[in-house]
Amino acid sequence: MYSATVPAAALREGPHEVVITLFRGDSCVTFPSGLHLKPSDWDYYGRSSWNLDVVGLETPLRLFDPARDAARLAFTRIGDAGRRGLFHLAFSGVTGQPVFHFELPANASGAGLADYTASLVIRDRIRAREEAIAGADEMRVRLRGLGPRQILHVTLMEDDGTSWSAAVTVHDTWEEQSLPLAAFTLGRGVLLPEGFPGEWNYWVAPPAGRGGRGDRPRIDRLERLQLSLRREDARGVTVTPDGYGVEVESITLGFPRPPARDPAGR
Repeated sequence: MYSATVPAAALREGPHEVVITLFRGDSCVTFPSGLHLKPSDWDYYGRSSWNLDVVGLETPLRLFDPARDAARLAFTRIGDAGRRGLFHLAFSGVTGQPVFHFELPANASGAGLADYTASLVIRDRIRAREEAIAGADEMRVRLRGLGPRQILHVTLMEDDGTSWSAAVTVHDTWEEQSLPLAAFTLGRGVLLPEGFPGEWNYWVAPPAGRGGRGDRPRIDRLERLQLSLRREDARGVTVTPDGYGVEVESITLGFPRPPARDPAGR
Protein backbone atom coordinates (compact mmCIF):
# COMPACT_ATOMS: atom_id res chain seq x y z
CA MET A 1 0.00 0.00 0.00
CA TYR A 2 1.26 3.46 -0.91
CA SER A 3 0.32 6.85 0.45
CA ALA A 4 1.27 10.42 -0.35
CA THR A 5 0.48 13.86 1.00
CA VAL A 6 0.08 16.96 -1.14
CA PRO A 7 0.78 20.30 0.58
CA ALA A 8 -2.31 22.48 0.77
CA ALA A 9 -0.57 25.31 -1.08
CA ALA A 10 0.26 23.06 -4.04
CA LEU A 11 -3.28 23.11 -5.46
CA ARG A 12 -5.60 26.04 -5.98
CA GLU A 13 -9.24 25.88 -5.02
CA GLY A 14 -11.29 24.46 -7.86
CA PRO A 15 -11.86 21.23 -9.84
CA HIS A 16 -8.82 19.17 -10.82
CA GLU A 17 -8.03 15.96 -12.70
CA VAL A 18 -5.41 13.73 -11.08
CA VAL A 19 -3.24 10.81 -12.19
CA ILE A 20 -0.66 8.99 -10.07
CA THR A 21 2.64 7.68 -11.42
CA LEU A 22 4.44 4.91 -9.52
CA PHE A 23 8.19 4.57 -10.08
CA ARG A 24 10.16 1.39 -9.41
CA GLY A 25 13.73 1.32 -10.63
CA ASP A 26 13.77 2.34 -14.29
CA SER A 27 10.11 1.54 -14.86
CA CYS A 28 6.94 3.47 -14.14
CA VAL A 29 3.21 3.01 -14.41
CA THR A 30 0.55 5.73 -14.38
CA PHE A 31 -2.85 5.12 -12.84
CA PRO A 32 -5.76 4.88 -13.42
CA SER A 33 -4.92 4.14 -17.07
CA GLY A 34 -2.20 1.57 -16.22
CA LEU A 35 0.14 2.93 -18.92
CA HIS A 36 3.90 2.44 -18.55
CA LEU A 37 4.45 6.10 -19.37
CA LYS A 38 4.65 9.41 -17.50
CA PRO A 39 2.19 12.22 -18.24
CA SER A 40 5.19 14.35 -19.24
CA ASP A 41 6.27 11.86 -21.94
CA TRP A 42 5.71 13.13 -25.46
CA ASP A 43 3.84 9.97 -26.45
CA TYR A 44 1.63 9.74 -23.36
CA TYR A 45 -1.92 9.04 -24.53
CA GLY A 46 -3.79 8.22 -21.34
CA ARG A 47 -7.23 9.81 -21.01
CA SER A 48 -8.29 8.34 -17.69
CA SER A 49 -8.01 10.39 -14.50
CA TRP A 50 -9.60 10.91 -11.10
CA ASN A 51 -11.62 14.01 -10.37
CA LEU A 52 -10.55 16.00 -7.33
CA ASP A 53 -12.32 19.09 -5.99
CA VAL A 54 -10.23 21.38 -3.81
CA VAL A 55 -12.54 23.51 -1.68
CA GLY A 56 -12.44 26.05 1.10
CA LEU A 57 -13.62 25.34 4.62
CA GLU A 58 -16.90 27.20 4.01
CA THR A 59 -17.65 25.78 0.56
CA PRO A 60 -21.12 24.13 0.58
CA LEU A 61 -21.09 20.34 0.29
CA ARG A 62 -23.38 18.86 -2.35
CA LEU A 63 -25.17 15.89 -0.81
CA PHE A 64 -27.51 15.16 -3.71
CA ASP A 65 -26.95 15.85 -7.39
CA PRO A 66 -29.71 14.20 -9.47
CA ALA A 67 -27.64 13.57 -12.60
CA ARG A 68 -24.82 11.95 -10.63
CA ASP A 69 -26.75 10.22 -7.86
CA ALA A 70 -30.04 8.91 -9.27
CA ALA A 71 -28.46 5.60 -10.31
CA ARG A 72 -27.00 5.16 -6.80
CA LEU A 73 -30.32 5.36 -4.97
CA ALA A 74 -32.02 2.46 -3.18
CA PHE A 75 -35.82 2.56 -2.97
CA THR A 76 -38.66 1.10 -0.94
CA ARG A 77 -39.93 -2.00 -2.71
CA ILE A 78 -43.39 -1.64 -4.28
CA GLY A 79 -45.04 -4.95 -3.43
CA ASP A 80 -43.11 -8.18 -3.88
CA ALA A 81 -42.10 -7.47 -7.46
CA GLY A 82 -41.46 -3.73 -7.55
CA ARG A 83 -37.73 -3.65 -6.95
CA ARG A 84 -36.94 -0.75 -9.26
CA GLY A 85 -37.40 2.80 -8.05
CA LEU A 86 -40.25 4.84 -9.46
CA PHE A 87 -38.62 8.09 -10.58
CA HIS A 88 -37.25 9.87 -13.60
CA LEU A 89 -34.87 12.70 -14.37
CA ALA A 90 -36.13 15.90 -15.96
CA PHE A 91 -34.89 19.47 -16.38
CA SER A 92 -35.85 22.54 -14.41
CA GLY A 93 -37.74 25.07 -16.48
CA VAL A 94 -36.07 27.81 -14.43
CA THR A 95 -32.38 26.87 -14.29
CA GLY A 96 -32.13 24.15 -16.93
CA GLN A 97 -30.47 21.84 -14.39
CA PRO A 98 -31.35 18.13 -14.02
CA VAL A 99 -34.03 17.43 -11.40
CA PHE A 100 -35.14 14.27 -9.59
CA HIS A 101 -38.86 13.61 -10.19
CA PHE A 102 -40.07 11.61 -7.17
CA GLU A 103 -43.70 10.68 -6.61
CA LEU A 104 -45.75 8.59 -4.18
CA PRO A 105 -46.77 5.38 -5.96
CA ALA A 106 -49.99 3.48 -5.41
CA ASN A 107 -50.11 -0.12 -4.27
CA ALA A 108 -52.24 -2.88 -5.82
CA SER A 109 -55.40 -1.57 -4.11
CA GLY A 110 -54.90 1.92 -5.54
CA ALA A 111 -53.90 3.53 -2.23
CA GLY A 112 -50.61 5.35 -1.84
CA LEU A 113 -47.81 3.49 -0.08
CA ALA A 114 -47.57 4.22 3.64
CA ASP A 115 -43.96 5.27 3.06
CA TYR A 116 -41.87 5.56 -0.08
CA THR A 117 -38.20 6.32 0.52
CA ALA A 118 -35.14 6.87 -1.64
CA SER A 119 -31.83 6.35 0.16
CA LEU A 120 -28.35 7.52 -0.85
CA VAL A 121 -25.07 6.59 0.84
CA ILE A 122 -23.15 9.83 1.49
CA ARG A 123 -20.47 8.52 3.86
CA ASP A 124 -17.53 9.19 1.51
CA ARG A 125 -18.63 12.78 0.88
CA ILE A 126 -18.84 13.45 4.60
CA ARG A 127 -15.41 11.94 5.26
CA ALA A 128 -13.86 13.93 2.43
CA ARG A 129 -14.68 17.09 4.39
CA GLU A 130 -13.83 15.72 7.84
CA GLU A 131 -11.70 18.72 8.88
CA ALA A 132 -14.67 21.08 8.71
CA ILE A 133 -17.80 18.92 8.50
CA ALA A 134 -18.71 19.27 12.17
CA GLY A 135 -19.20 23.00 11.57
CA ALA A 136 -22.03 22.55 9.05
CA ASP A 137 -25.10 24.39 10.31
CA GLU A 138 -27.81 24.14 7.65
CA MET A 139 -29.21 22.12 4.79
CA ARG A 140 -30.33 23.86 1.61
CA VAL A 141 -32.91 22.13 -0.55
CA ARG A 142 -33.99 23.43 -3.95
CA LEU A 143 -37.25 21.80 -4.99
CA ARG A 144 -40.88 22.16 -5.98
CA GLY A 145 -44.04 20.14 -5.39
CA LEU A 146 -46.03 18.36 -8.07
CA GLY A 147 -49.05 20.18 -6.68
CA PRO A 148 -50.05 22.40 -3.76
CA ARG A 149 -48.90 21.49 -0.26
CA GLN A 150 -46.68 18.51 -0.93
CA ILE A 151 -44.51 17.30 1.96
CA LEU A 152 -41.04 15.77 1.61
CA HIS A 153 -39.39 14.21 4.66
CA VAL A 154 -35.61 14.65 4.61
CA THR A 155 -33.68 12.32 6.92
CA LEU A 156 -30.00 12.18 7.86
CA MET A 157 -28.98 8.75 9.16
CA GLU A 158 -25.83 8.24 11.21
CA ASP A 159 -23.66 5.12 11.01
CA ASP A 160 -25.29 3.69 14.16
CA GLY A 161 -28.80 4.05 12.72
CA THR A 162 -29.75 7.20 14.64
CA SER A 163 -31.82 9.30 12.24
CA TRP A 164 -32.75 12.98 12.23
CA SER A 165 -35.61 14.30 10.12
CA ALA A 166 -37.22 17.51 8.91
CA ALA A 167 -40.47 17.89 6.96
CA VAL A 168 -40.32 20.25 3.98
CA THR A 169 -43.65 21.63 2.74
CA VAL A 170 -43.65 22.97 -0.82
CA HIS A 171 -46.04 24.02 -3.56
CA ASP A 172 -45.73 23.83 -7.33
CA THR A 173 -43.23 26.69 -7.77
CA TRP A 174 -39.47 26.35 -7.44
CA GLU A 175 -37.90 27.54 -4.22
CA GLU A 176 -34.81 27.01 -2.08
CA GLN A 177 -35.43 26.28 1.57
CA SER A 178 -32.77 26.53 4.28
CA LEU A 179 -33.21 24.05 7.11
CA PRO A 180 -31.11 24.65 10.25
CA LEU A 181 -29.54 21.35 11.27
CA ALA A 182 -30.42 22.22 14.86
CA ALA A 183 -34.10 21.99 13.84
CA PHE A 184 -33.84 18.35 12.72
CA THR A 185 -35.57 16.10 15.24
CA LEU A 186 -35.13 12.44 16.10
CA GLY A 187 -36.89 10.35 13.49
CA ARG A 188 -36.95 6.90 11.92
CA GLY A 189 -34.69 5.92 9.09
CA VAL A 190 -35.40 3.14 6.63
CA LEU A 191 -33.28 0.02 6.06
CA LEU A 192 -32.60 -0.05 2.32
CA PRO A 193 -32.08 -2.10 0.22
CA GLU A 194 -35.16 -3.75 1.68
CA GLY A 195 -35.39 -7.34 2.92
CA PHE A 196 -37.53 -9.86 1.05
CA PRO A 197 -40.30 -10.87 1.36
CA GLY A 198 -42.49 -8.48 3.31
CA GLU A 199 -41.24 -5.41 5.15
CA TRP A 200 -39.39 -6.90 8.11
CA ASN A 201 -36.83 -4.58 9.70
CA TYR A 202 -38.06 -1.71 7.52
CA TRP A 203 -37.81 1.02 10.14
CA VAL A 204 -34.49 1.74 11.87
CA ALA A 205 -34.73 2.90 15.47
CA PRO A 206 -31.89 4.65 17.33
CA PRO A 207 -29.66 2.42 19.49
CA ALA A 208 -29.80 2.46 23.26
CA GLY A 209 -28.40 5.67 24.68
CA ARG A 210 -29.17 7.82 21.65
CA GLY A 211 -31.97 10.31 21.13
CA GLY A 212 -32.23 11.55 24.69
CA ARG A 213 -32.33 15.09 25.96
CA GLY A 214 -29.46 17.11 24.57
CA ASP A 215 -28.64 14.64 21.79
CA ARG A 216 -27.90 16.29 18.46
CA PRO A 217 -27.01 15.15 14.94
CA ARG A 218 -23.38 14.09 14.68
CA ILE A 219 -22.62 15.45 11.25
CA ASP A 220 -19.24 13.73 11.01
CA ARG A 221 -20.97 10.34 11.46
CA LEU A 222 -23.60 10.75 8.74
CA GLU A 223 -23.92 7.75 6.45
CA ARG A 224 -27.15 8.14 4.47
CA LEU A 225 -29.45 10.81 3.09
CA GLN A 226 -33.06 9.68 2.74
CA LEU A 227 -36.01 11.33 0.97
CA SER A 228 -39.49 10.10 1.88
CA LEU A 229 -43.09 10.61 0.76
CA ARG A 230 -45.85 9.34 3.07
CA ARG A 231 -49.50 8.48 2.60
CA GLU A 232 -50.52 10.21 5.83
CA ASP A 233 -49.40 13.55 4.34
CA ALA A 234 -51.51 13.05 1.20
CA ARG A 235 -54.89 12.95 2.94
CA GLY A 236 -57.62 14.22 0.66
CA VAL A 237 -55.43 13.74 -2.42
CA THR A 238 -56.09 10.90 -4.86
CA VAL A 239 -52.77 9.20 -5.51
CA THR A 240 -52.39 9.12 -9.29
CA PRO A 241 -49.33 9.29 -11.55
CA ASP A 242 -47.76 12.74 -11.06
CA GLY A 243 -50.38 13.45 -8.40
CA TYR A 244 -48.30 13.67 -5.22
CA GLY A 245 -44.57 14.19 -4.91
CA VAL A 246 -41.70 16.56 -5.56
CA GLU A 247 -38.95 17.48 -7.96
CA VAL A 248 -35.56 18.05 -6.32
CA GLU A 249 -32.77 19.98 -8.01
CA SER A 250 -30.15 19.93 -5.27
CA ILE A 251 -29.45 19.29 -1.60
CA THR A 252 -26.37 20.82 0.04
CA LEU A 253 -24.88 21.28 3.47
CA GLY A 254 -24.03 24.88 4.30
CA PHE A 255 -21.29 26.23 6.56
CA PRO A 256 -21.18 29.51 8.48
CA ARG A 257 -18.95 32.14 6.92
CA PRO A 258 -16.50 34.08 9.07
CA PRO A 259 -17.55 37.67 9.79
CA ALA A 260 -16.32 40.18 7.23
CA ARG A 261 -13.52 42.45 8.32
CA ASP A 262 -14.05 46.18 8.40
CA PRO A 263 -12.00 48.45 6.08
CA ALA A 264 -9.41 48.92 8.82
CA GLY A 265 -8.70 45.18 8.72
CA ARG A 266 -10.17 44.46 12.15
